[in-house]
Amino acid sequence: MKIFKYLENGQTNVIEADNISIEELKNSWLDLKIDNLPEDLFGMKIEKKLLNEDEYCQIVDGTNYTLVKISYIGKDNVFKTIYFFITSDAIITMHKEDSTPINHFIKNINAIVKDEKEHLTKFNNFVLAQLVYEIIDKNMDVISVIDDHLQNLRNSIDKNEANLKDITKIRDYIKTFSRIVLYQSIIISYMKRGEGEYISKRDVQYYAADILAELDKYGKLSAGMEKELNGIVQTIESKNLVEYTKYTARLSIAIELLTRASVLFMIPNSIFTLWPSIFAMDDKIFGMDNWIIQVLIATFSMIAAQGAISYIYKKMKEKKI
Repeated sequence: MKIFKYLENGQTNVIEADNISIEELKNSWLDLKIDNLPEDLFGMKIEKKLLNEDEYCQIVDGTNYTLVKISYIGKDNVFKTIYFFITSDAIITMHKEDSTPINHFIKNINAIVKDEKEHLTKFNNFVLAQLVYEIIDKNMDVISVIDDHLQNLRNSIDKNEANLKDITKIRDYIKTFSRIVLYQSIIISYMKRGEGEYISKRDVQYYAADILAELDKYGKLSAGMEKELNGIVQTIESKNLVEYTKYTARLSIAIELLTRASVLFMIPNSIFTLWPSIFAMDDKIFGMDNWIIQVLIATFSMIAAQGAISYIYKKMKEKKI
């Protein structure tokens, strides 16, 4: 396990250890990667029953500790959660997978401590505030991902490839992100007003203004993206309506032409039905036998009707009617 101990000279010392007691964690931060939140940590029972899986952020006070749960959206729209176990003079972070906010803070911890030394009163609350800020900062990655999805949707409109599944996916993404931002804002407000027995209200208030300003920015960006998505949906609906109107008009024309062409098929039947009542079978017409004229007219009518229908069908396929 990796331990970051805050020294009196304003520096942090990294300690690698297999075992350590809670007493040895004074002015220290211990980062643990674990699959599940334990029932017991350094002899202190964690009140897991007080945690609600449906809430993205929570503050729970237990015996001699405060537990803070903060969730955020990682890569590929995967939820990630960091638990902050805070005692009077130590802080322990617990998470299932590698955490980009934590890794980024570890990489720059000495520089950040140096810059914030004059405002640092309790190391555990300093680590809490800095990691919360790192988590909030990851929201910009989510904004970028959603914006890429919106751009792909815009491109699909031009190619007539937009579908309801893509729209629903983006809308769910935006709604989830909005909820995350809301819960993050609430948890900061709770800490700012003094919730959490082992959270320093003074230390949180120093960073709260900047953090809440960032969250307000992300909230507005989320609302703007939802508005843009609604605009794209309206564009798709308008385009579909125009295309539907065109297809309806073409279909009406095709039906009319087919109706007229079908009349040509009635000519042979009329000839064979009515012609004998006008001319006798052995009559001569234009020097030809009556039956020959009758067959020629019927044959020509059938060929003309078939040709007309074939032409109309070809045009219908070209227009995708």
